[in-house]
Amino acid sequence: MANNQGVFVYFSQLISRSVIDNEGDFAGELYDIIVKPGEVYPQSAAMIIRKGFPNRQYALVNWSDILQMGIKEIRLKIKKDKIAFSEIHNNKEELTLRRDILDQQVVDTYNHKVIRINDIHLLMVDHSLMAAHVDISTRGVFRRLGLERFVDFLVGLVNKNAAYLKKEYLISWKHIHPLSINPVSMNIKVDVPHKHFSSIPAADLGEIFQDVNIKHQVALFKSLDLDTKVRIFVNIDFKTQKLIIEELNNKDKAELLNSIPPDEATDFLERLPKDKIDQLLNLVESKHSKKLSQLLGYSSDSAGGLMTTDYMAFGKDTAVGVVLQRIKERSFKIEPAQFVCIVDEENHLLGVVNFRRLIAADPNDPIQKAAFPKTYSLQVNSSVKEAAYLMDKYKYYAIPVVDNNNLLQGIITVDDILSQVIAIAWRRRLKKMIKAQPKL
Repeated sequence: MANNQGVFVYFSQLISRSVIDNEGDFAGELYDIIVKPGEVYPQSAAMIIRKGFPNRQYALVNWSDILQMGIKEIRLKIKKDKIAFSEIHNNKEELTLRRDILDQQVVDTYNHKVIRINDIHLLMVDHSLMAAHVDISTRGVFRRLGLERFVDFLVGLVNKNAAYLKKEYLISWKHIHPLSINPVSMNIKVDVPHKHFSSIPAADLGEIFQDVNIKHQVALFKSLDLDTKVRIFVNIDFKTQKLIIEELNNKDKAELLNSIPPDEATDFLERLPKDKIDQLLNLVESKHSKKLSQLLGYSSDSAGGLMTTDYMAFGKDTAVGVVLQRIKERSFKIEPAQFVCIVDEENHLLGVVNFRRLIAADPNDPIQKAAFPKTYSLQVNSSVKEAAYLMDKYKYYAIPVVDNNNLLQGIITVDDILSQVIAIAWRRRLKKMIKAQPKL
Protein backbone atom coordinates (compact mmCIF):
# COMPACT_ATOMS: atom_id res chain seq x y z
CA MET A 1 0.00 0.00 0.00
CA ALA A 2 2.96 2.31 0.55
CA ASN A 3 3.43 2.58 -3.23
CA ASN A 4 -0.04 4.06 -3.54
CA GLN A 5 0.43 7.01 -1.18
CA GLY A 6 -1.40 10.14 -2.33
CA VAL A 7 -3.45 8.29 -4.98
CA PHE A 8 -7.19 8.88 -5.41
CA VAL A 9 -9.43 5.94 -6.20
CA TYR A 10 -13.19 5.46 -6.34
CA PHE A 11 -14.80 2.96 -4.01
CA SER A 12 -16.57 1.34 -6.98
CA GLN A 13 -13.13 0.52 -8.43
CA LEU A 14 -12.28 -1.53 -5.33
CA ILE A 15 -15.55 -3.43 -4.88
CA SER A 16 -15.26 -7.11 -5.87
CA ARG A 17 -11.47 -6.92 -6.25
CA SER A 18 -9.69 -10.18 -5.43
CA VAL A 19 -8.17 -10.54 -1.96
CA ILE A 20 -4.98 -12.63 -1.96
CA ASP A 21 -3.37 -14.08 1.17
CA ASN A 22 0.37 -14.06 1.99
CA GLU A 23 0.91 -17.33 0.11
CA GLY A 24 -0.75 -16.10 -3.08
CA ASP A 25 -4.01 -18.01 -2.57
CA PHE A 26 -7.42 -16.47 -3.25
CA ALA A 27 -9.13 -15.55 0.06
CA GLY A 28 -12.25 -13.78 -1.23
CA GLU A 29 -13.28 -10.46 -2.75
CA LEU A 30 -13.73 -7.04 -1.20
CA TYR A 31 -17.35 -6.41 -0.28
CA ASP A 32 -17.31 -3.39 2.04
CA ILE A 33 -14.99 -1.09 4.02
CA ILE A 34 -15.53 -0.14 7.67
CA VAL A 35 -14.44 3.40 8.54
CA LYS A 36 -13.87 5.17 11.85
CA PRO A 37 -16.78 7.59 12.45
CA GLY A 38 -16.42 10.96 14.15
CA GLU A 39 -13.49 12.17 12.04
CA VAL A 40 -13.54 14.96 9.45
CA TYR A 41 -12.25 12.49 6.86
CA PRO A 42 -13.05 8.95 8.13
CA GLN A 43 -10.18 6.48 7.83
CA SER A 44 -10.45 2.80 7.05
CA ALA A 45 -10.52 0.50 10.08
CA ALA A 46 -11.28 -2.89 8.49
CA MET A 47 -12.70 -4.46 5.37
CA ILE A 48 -15.40 -7.05 4.84
CA ILE A 49 -14.63 -9.72 2.28
CA ARG A 50 -16.90 -12.40 0.89
CA LYS A 51 -16.59 -15.69 -0.96
CA GLY A 52 -18.78 -18.41 -2.37
CA PHE A 53 -21.74 -18.45 -4.73
CA PRO A 54 -24.67 -18.81 -4.36
CA ASN A 55 -24.07 -19.46 -0.63
CA ARG A 56 -22.23 -16.30 0.29
CA GLN A 57 -19.97 -16.08 3.35
CA TYR A 58 -18.51 -12.96 4.90
CA ALA A 59 -15.49 -12.16 7.05
CA LEU A 60 -13.91 -9.15 8.70
CA VAL A 61 -10.24 -8.38 8.06
CA ASN A 62 -8.51 -5.76 10.21
CA TRP A 63 -6.73 -3.03 8.27
CA SER A 64 -3.46 -3.90 10.00
CA ASP A 65 -3.58 -7.29 8.24
CA ILE A 66 -3.57 -5.71 4.76
CA LEU A 67 -0.19 -5.62 3.01
CA GLN A 68 -1.13 -3.79 -0.17
CA MET A 69 -4.31 -2.15 -1.46
CA GLY A 70 -4.45 -1.98 -5.23
CA ILE A 71 -7.11 -1.44 -7.90
CA LYS A 72 -6.35 -4.86 -9.46
CA GLU A 73 -6.01 -6.89 -6.28
CA ILE A 74 -5.60 -6.65 -2.51
CA ARG A 75 -2.81 -8.52 -0.72
CA LEU A 76 -2.85 -9.65 2.89
CA LYS A 77 -0.13 -10.28 5.48
CA ILE A 78 -1.92 -13.37 6.80
CA LYS A 79 -2.95 -16.79 5.55
CA LYS A 80 -6.55 -17.31 4.50
CA ASP A 81 -6.87 -20.00 7.22
CA LYS A 82 -6.71 -17.19 9.78
CA ILE A 83 -9.88 -15.59 8.36
CA ALA A 84 -13.15 -16.60 10.02
CA PHE A 85 -16.11 -16.58 7.61
CA SER A 86 -19.81 -16.64 8.54
CA GLU A 87 -23.11 -16.47 6.68
CA ILE A 88 -23.64 -12.83 7.57
CA HIS A 89 -21.75 -9.79 8.85
CA ASN A 90 -24.13 -6.96 9.66
CA ASN A 91 -22.96 -5.12 12.77
CA LYS A 92 -25.18 -2.01 12.98
CA GLU A 93 -22.70 -0.23 15.27
CA GLU A 94 -20.17 -0.01 12.44
CA LEU A 95 -20.15 2.68 9.76
CA THR A 96 -19.50 1.09 6.38
CA LEU A 97 -19.16 2.68 2.97
CA ARG A 98 -21.32 0.27 0.99
CA ARG A 99 -24.19 -0.26 3.43
CA ASP A 100 -24.39 3.15 5.14
CA ILE A 101 -23.12 5.59 2.50
CA LEU A 102 -23.43 4.29 -1.06
CA ASP A 103 -26.89 4.95 -2.56
CA GLN A 104 -27.99 6.51 0.73
CA GLN A 105 -29.42 9.92 1.52
CA VAL A 106 -27.03 12.25 3.31
CA VAL A 107 -27.20 15.87 4.45
CA ASP A 108 -24.97 18.28 2.53
CA THR A 109 -24.60 21.03 5.14
CA TYR A 110 -22.70 23.29 2.73
CA ASN A 111 -25.39 23.45 0.07
CA HIS A 112 -28.19 22.90 2.60
CA LYS A 113 -29.82 19.94 0.92
CA VAL A 114 -30.25 16.19 0.95
CA ILE A 115 -28.36 14.31 -1.75
CA ARG A 116 -27.93 10.73 -2.96
CA ILE A 117 -24.44 9.29 -3.21
CA ASN A 118 -23.47 7.39 -6.35
CA ASP A 119 -19.79 6.75 -5.52
CA ILE A 120 -17.14 7.59 -2.94
CA HIS A 121 -13.80 9.25 -3.70
CA LEU A 122 -11.06 7.73 -1.53
CA LEU A 123 -7.51 8.87 -0.88
CA MET A 124 -4.82 6.18 -0.45
CA VAL A 125 -2.33 7.65 2.01
CA ASP A 126 -0.14 6.43 4.84
CA HIS A 127 -1.20 2.77 4.61
CA SER A 128 -4.89 3.63 4.87
CA LEU A 129 -7.86 4.92 2.90
CA MET A 130 -9.58 8.20 3.72
CA ALA A 131 -13.05 9.16 2.51
CA ALA A 132 -12.31 12.49 0.81
CA HIS A 133 -15.36 13.24 -1.35
CA VAL A 134 -18.67 11.82 -2.45
CA ASP A 135 -19.66 11.63 -6.11
CA ILE A 136 -23.25 12.62 -6.91
CA SER A 137 -22.87 12.52 -10.71
CA THR A 138 -24.63 10.28 -13.23
CA ARG A 139 -21.16 9.25 -14.35
CA GLY A 140 -20.68 7.68 -10.92
CA VAL A 141 -23.63 5.37 -11.62
CA PHE A 142 -22.14 4.23 -14.94
CA ARG A 143 -18.76 3.72 -13.27
CA ARG A 144 -20.31 1.31 -10.79
CA LEU A 145 -22.07 -0.56 -13.59
CA GLY A 146 -18.76 -0.93 -15.45
CA LEU A 147 -20.04 1.23 -18.32
CA GLU A 148 -18.05 4.41 -17.69
CA ARG A 149 -15.62 4.02 -20.61
CA PHE A 150 -18.34 2.99 -23.04
CA VAL A 151 -20.63 5.91 -22.12
CA ASP A 152 -17.66 8.33 -22.10
CA PHE A 153 -16.86 7.17 -25.66
CA LEU A 154 -20.45 7.73 -26.84
CA VAL A 155 -20.68 11.16 -25.23
CA GLY A 156 -17.28 12.09 -26.69
CA LEU A 157 -18.49 11.25 -30.18
CA VAL A 158 -21.36 13.69 -29.81
CA ASN A 159 -19.52 16.43 -27.89
CA LYS A 160 -15.95 15.98 -26.71
CA ASN A 161 -16.26 19.12 -24.56
CA ALA A 162 -19.45 17.99 -22.81
CA ALA A 163 -19.74 18.94 -19.13
CA TYR A 164 -20.43 15.26 -18.43
CA LEU A 165 -16.81 14.50 -19.36
CA LYS A 166 -15.14 17.63 -17.99
CA LYS A 167 -16.91 18.44 -14.74
CA GLU A 168 -16.67 16.39 -11.57
CA TYR A 169 -19.60 16.49 -9.17
CA LEU A 170 -17.65 15.86 -5.99
CA ILE A 171 -18.59 17.19 -2.55
CA SER A 172 -16.07 17.30 0.26
CA TRP A 173 -16.70 14.72 2.97
CA LYS A 174 -16.45 17.40 5.68
CA HIS A 175 -19.83 18.71 4.50
CA ILE A 176 -21.42 15.25 4.33
CA HIS A 177 -23.37 13.79 7.24
CA PRO A 178 -24.92 10.33 6.88
CA LEU A 179 -28.43 9.46 8.03
CA SER A 180 -28.47 5.79 8.94
CA ILE A 181 -31.42 4.07 10.62
CA ASN A 182 -31.55 0.93 12.68
CA PRO A 183 -34.33 -1.02 10.88
CA VAL A 184 -35.34 -2.75 14.11
CA SER A 185 -35.62 0.15 16.56
CA MET A 186 -36.13 2.83 13.86
CA ASN A 187 -33.68 5.01 15.77
CA ILE A 188 -31.67 7.21 13.46
CA LYS A 189 -27.96 7.77 13.75
CA VAL A 190 -27.37 11.34 12.65
CA ASP A 191 -23.76 12.29 12.08
CA VAL A 192 -24.67 16.00 11.95
CA PRO A 193 -23.15 18.10 14.73
CA HIS A 194 -25.63 20.60 16.18
CA LYS A 195 -23.33 23.46 15.20
CA HIS A 196 -23.85 22.54 11.52
CA PHE A 197 -27.63 22.43 11.88
CA SER A 198 -27.73 25.71 13.81
CA SER A 199 -25.86 27.50 11.01
CA ILE A 200 -28.42 26.47 8.38
CA PRO A 201 -31.23 29.01 7.73
CA ALA A 202 -34.60 27.83 9.06
CA ALA A 203 -36.23 27.71 5.62
CA ASP A 204 -33.39 25.56 4.21
CA LEU A 205 -33.55 23.34 7.29
CA GLY A 206 -37.23 22.68 6.59
CA GLU A 207 -36.46 21.79 2.96
CA ILE A 208 -33.69 19.41 4.06
CA PHE A 209 -36.10 17.66 6.39
CA GLN A 210 -38.80 17.26 3.74
CA ASP A 211 -36.27 15.88 1.25
CA VAL A 212 -35.53 12.98 3.61
CA ASN A 213 -37.49 9.78 3.00
CA ILE A 214 -40.86 9.82 4.77
CA LYS A 215 -39.97 6.72 6.80
CA HIS A 216 -36.87 8.54 8.07
CA GLN A 217 -38.48 11.86 8.98
CA VAL A 218 -39.90 10.86 12.36
CA ALA A 219 -36.70 9.10 13.42
CA LEU A 220 -34.62 12.12 12.36
CA PHE A 221 -36.95 14.55 14.15
CA LYS A 222 -36.77 12.62 17.43
CA SER A 223 -32.97 12.68 17.37
CA LEU A 224 -32.67 16.48 17.25
CA ASP A 225 -32.43 19.06 20.04
CA LEU A 226 -35.56 21.07 20.88
CA ASP A 227 -34.43 24.31 19.23
CA THR A 228 -33.77 22.53 15.93
CA LYS A 229 -37.10 20.69 16.18
CA VAL A 230 -38.93 24.02 16.51
CA ARG A 231 -37.06 25.56 13.57
CA ILE A 232 -37.90 22.58 11.40
CA PHE A 233 -41.54 22.26 12.50
CA VAL A 234 -42.47 25.84 11.60
CA ASN A 235 -40.90 25.44 8.14
CA ILE A 236 -42.55 22.23 6.93
CA ASP A 237 -45.97 21.73 5.38
CA PHE A 238 -49.06 20.83 7.39
CA LYS A 239 -49.14 17.23 6.17
CA THR A 240 -45.62 16.61 7.48
CA GLN A 241 -46.35 18.49 10.72
CA LYS A 242 -49.38 16.27 11.32
CA LEU A 243 -47.33 13.13 10.67
CA ILE A 244 -44.68 14.24 13.18
CA ILE A 245 -47.18 15.13 15.91
CA GLU A 246 -49.02 11.81 15.53
CA GLU A 247 -45.78 9.86 16.03
CA LEU A 248 -44.58 11.73 19.14
CA ASN A 249 -45.44 10.68 22.68
CA ASN A 250 -47.44 13.07 24.89
CA LYS A 251 -44.37 14.41 26.65
CA ASP A 252 -42.64 15.32 23.38
CA LYS A 253 -45.85 16.80 21.97
CA ALA A 254 -46.20 19.07 24.99
CA GLU A 255 -42.55 20.12 24.88
CA LEU A 256 -42.79 20.97 21.17
CA LEU A 257 -46.09 22.89 21.38
CA ASN A 258 -44.88 24.85 24.42
CA SER A 259 -41.80 25.94 22.46
CA ILE A 260 -43.39 26.86 19.13
CA PRO A 261 -44.29 30.56 18.74
CA PRO A 262 -48.03 30.98 19.48
CA ASP A 263 -48.94 32.22 15.98
CA GLU A 264 -47.18 29.25 14.34
CA ALA A 265 -48.82 26.82 16.76
CA THR A 266 -52.20 28.38 15.99
CA ASP A 267 -51.64 28.03 12.23
CA PHE A 268 -51.10 24.31 12.78
CA LEU A 269 -53.87 23.69 15.32
CA GLU A 270 -56.66 25.49 13.46
CA ARG A 271 -56.41 22.94 10.61
CA LEU A 272 -57.03 19.98 12.92
CA PRO A 273 -60.42 18.54 13.96
CA LYS A 274 -61.78 20.06 17.18
CA ASP A 275 -61.30 16.88 19.22
CA LYS A 276 -57.60 16.77 18.20
CA ILE A 277 -57.19 20.44 19.13
CA ASP A 278 -58.66 19.82 22.57
CA GLN A 279 -56.38 16.82 23.14
CA LEU A 280 -53.27 18.82 22.28
CA LEU A 281 -54.29 21.91 24.29
CA ASN A 282 -54.75 19.68 27.33
CA LEU A 283 -51.07 18.69 27.05
CA VAL A 284 -49.51 22.16 27.02
CA GLU A 285 -48.94 24.50 29.95
CA SER A 286 -52.13 26.22 31.14
CA LYS A 287 -50.79 29.73 30.43
CA HIS A 288 -49.72 28.78 26.91
CA SER A 289 -52.95 26.84 26.35
CA LYS A 290 -54.95 29.96 27.24
CA LYS A 291 -53.00 32.03 24.69
CA LEU A 292 -53.57 29.45 21.98
CA SER A 293 -57.27 29.13 22.79
CA GLN A 294 -57.59 32.90 22.51
CA LEU A 295 -55.81 32.99 19.15
CA LEU A 296 -57.90 30.11 17.83
CA GLY A 297 -61.00 32.18 18.55
CA TYR A 298 -60.05 34.73 15.88
CA SER A 299 -60.51 34.43 12.13
CA SER A 300 -57.35 33.19 10.41
CA ASP A 301 -57.33 36.20 8.05
CA SER A 302 -57.81 38.81 10.79
CA ALA A 303 -55.24 40.64 12.88
CA GLY A 304 -56.24 38.52 15.89
CA GLY A 305 -55.72 35.35 13.91
CA LEU A 306 -52.34 36.41 12.54
CA MET A 307 -50.84 37.96 15.67
CA THR A 308 -48.35 36.35 18.00
CA THR A 309 -48.37 36.75 21.77
CA ASP A 310 -44.60 36.26 21.88
CA TYR A 311 -43.62 39.92 22.27
CA MET A 312 -41.84 42.23 24.73
CA ALA A 313 -43.65 44.96 26.70
CA PHE A 314 -42.40 47.32 29.42
CA GLY A 315 -43.83 49.98 31.69
CA LYS A 316 -43.39 53.59 30.50
CA ASP A 317 -40.96 54.46 33.33
CA THR A 318 -38.60 51.52 32.75
CA ALA A 319 -35.05 52.76 32.01
CA VAL A 320 -33.76 52.21 28.47
CA GLY A 321 -30.65 50.48 29.86
CA VAL A 322 -32.81 47.99 31.75
CA VAL A 323 -34.84 47.26 28.59
CA LEU A 324 -31.69 46.62 26.53
CA GLN A 325 -30.35 44.27 29.19
CA ARG A 326 -33.65 42.32 29.24
CA ILE A 327 -33.51 42.01 25.45
CA LYS A 328 -29.98 40.59 25.66
CA GLU A 329 -30.99 38.11 28.35
CA ARG A 330 -34.20 36.92 26.71
CA SER A 331 -34.23 33.68 24.74
CA PHE A 332 -36.42 34.16 21.67
CA LYS A 333 -38.21 31.19 20.06
CA ILE A 334 -37.81 32.85 16.68
CA GLU A 335 -35.95 35.92 15.40
CA PRO A 336 -37.31 38.87 17.46
CA ALA A 337 -39.44 41.54 15.76
CA GLN A 338 -36.93 44.32 16.69
CA PHE A 339 -39.90 45.94 18.39
CA VAL A 340 -40.94 46.73 21.98
CA CYS A 341 -44.34 47.79 23.31
CA ILE A 342 -44.88 50.31 26.10
CA VAL A 343 -47.83 49.70 28.44
CA ASP A 344 -49.35 50.97 31.67
CA GLU A 345 -50.02 48.88 34.77
CA GLU A 346 -53.24 47.48 33.26
CA ASN A 347 -51.56 46.56 29.96
CA HIS A 348 -53.08 49.42 27.94
CA LEU A 349 -50.92 50.26 24.93
CA LEU A 350 -49.12 53.60 25.37
CA GLY A 351 -46.49 53.49 22.65
CA VAL A 352 -43.93 51.51 20.66
CA VAL A 353 -40.20 51.70 20.05
CA ASN A 354 -37.77 49.67 17.95
CA PHE A 355 -34.36 48.33 18.93
CA ARG A 356 -32.56 50.96 16.86
CA ARG A 357 -34.10 53.89 18.77
CA LEU A 358 -33.34 52.16 22.07
CA ILE A 359 -29.67 51.69 21.19
CA ALA A 360 -29.38 55.40 20.27
CA ALA A 361 -31.17 56.60 23.43
CA ASP A 362 -29.65 57.54 26.79
CA PRO A 363 -29.60 54.36 28.95
CA ASN A 364 -30.88 56.35 31.94
CA ASP A 365 -33.92 57.81 30.14
CA PRO A 366 -37.35 56.17 30.60
CA ILE A 367 -38.42 54.06 27.63
CA GLN A 368 -41.37 56.40 26.97
CA LYS A 369 -38.92 59.12 25.93
CA ALA A 370 -37.51 56.89 23.14
CA ALA A 371 -40.94 55.93 21.78
CA PHE A 372 -42.16 56.88 18.30
CA PRO A 373 -44.03 60.21 18.30
CA LYS A 374 -47.27 58.51 17.20
CA THR A 375 -48.55 55.02 17.96
CA TYR A 376 -50.31 52.99 15.26
CA SER A 377 -52.15 49.80 16.15
CA LEU A 378 -54.68 47.32 14.77
CA GLN A 379 -57.89 45.98 16.24
CA VAL A 380 -58.14 42.21 16.68
CA ASN A 381 -60.78 42.10 13.92
CA SER A 382 -58.80 44.28 11.48
CA SER A 383 -58.23 42.75 8.06
CA VAL A 384 -55.00 41.61 6.44
CA LYS A 385 -55.32 44.50 3.98
CA GLU A 386 -55.41 47.04 6.83
CA ALA A 387 -52.32 45.50 8.40
CA ALA A 388 -50.44 45.44 5.09
CA TYR A 389 -51.42 49.07 4.38
CA LEU A 390 -50.08 50.32 7.72
CA MET A 391 -46.83 48.39 7.39
CA ASP A 392 -46.24 49.66 3.88
CA LYS A 393 -47.16 53.27 4.67
CA TYR A 394 -45.09 53.63 7.84
CA LYS A 395 -42.38 51.05 7.02
CA TYR A 396 -43.04 49.08 10.21
CA TYR A 397 -41.73 45.56 10.73
CA ALA A 398 -44.32 44.92 13.44
CA ILE A 399 -47.59 46.48 14.63
CA PRO A 400 -49.34 45.97 17.99
CA VAL A 401 -52.84 44.50 18.11
CA VAL A 402 -55.33 45.78 20.72
CA ASP A 403 -58.94 45.12 21.72
CA ASN A 404 -61.76 47.65 21.94
CA ASN A 405 -60.39 48.87 25.29
CA ASN A 406 -56.88 49.43 23.89
CA LEU A 407 -55.54 46.47 25.88
CA LEU A 408 -52.50 44.94 24.19
CA GLN A 409 -53.29 41.47 22.79
CA GLY A 410 -50.27 40.72 20.62
CA ILE A 411 -48.24 41.90 17.63
CA ILE A 412 -48.26 41.19 13.89
CA THR A 413 -44.90 40.95 12.14
CA VAL A 414 -44.13 41.60 8.50
CA ASP A 415 -43.42 37.86 8.02
CA ASP A 416 -46.98 37.03 9.08
CA ILE A 417 -48.43 39.55 6.63
CA LEU A 418 -46.21 38.48 3.73
CA SER A 419 -47.14 34.81 4.06
CA GLN A 420 -50.84 35.70 4.15
CA VAL A 421 -50.68 38.17 1.24
CA ILE A 422 -48.72 35.69 -0.88
CA ALA A 423 -51.31 32.98 -0.16
CA ILE A 424 -54.13 35.36 -1.19
CA ALA A 425 -52.26 36.31 -4.37
CA TRP A 426 -51.78 32.66 -5.32
CA ARG A 427 -55.46 31.89 -4.77
CA ARG A 428 -56.43 34.80 -7.03
CA ARG A 429 -53.97 33.71 -9.68
CA LEU A 430 -55.32 30.15 -9.66
CA LYS A 431 -58.88 31.44 -10.02
CA LYS A 432 -57.86 33.53 -13.05
CA MET A 433 -56.08 30.53 -14.60
CA ILE A 434 -59.16 28.34 -14.09
CA LYS A 435 -61.45 30.99 -15.62
CA ALA A 436 -59.08 31.40 -18.57
CA GLN A 437 -59.17 27.69 -19.42
CA PRO A 438 -61.29 26.93 -22.50
CA LYS A 439 -64.57 25.20 -21.76
CA LEU A 440 -64.95 21.75 -23.30
